[in-house]
Amino acid sequence: MTPAEAAEAVKVQVQTDKERIEQQVITRYPRASNALRNAALSVLTNPSPSPPGSPPGVRSGNLRRNWNMSGSTVCITSGMGYAGYLEHGTRKMAARPYVEKIKQTALPNITAIFAEIGG
Repeated sequence: MTPAEAAEAVKVQVQTDKERIEQQVITRYPRASNALRNAALSVLTNPSPSPPGSPPGVRSGNLRRNWNMSGSTVCITSGMGYAGYLEHGTRKMAARPYVEKIKQTALPNITAIFAEIGG
């Protein structure tokens, strides 16, 4: 095998491995998004009314139930229009931040899901 052929063989192998790993990542997006959704369900369990600075309390349960997963990335979004007001507050209501707590709760599970990639 000449050096040029060896270089080409390595290039083809690297490309094949890259495509395989990219596919493994893509197939794990729904599982990781589901881990985020499960974390949201566990974080958003406070009784209502919640004190300022803690995650919002449950009144109707709509915020807990209305999460949409994106299939092309690790992401969940709330279908409730008032979610941003709870997260950031308004001039008349203190914030009830919950997004960062959801991320921190889900992080170990998501890390484990993507750690399976490789061999």
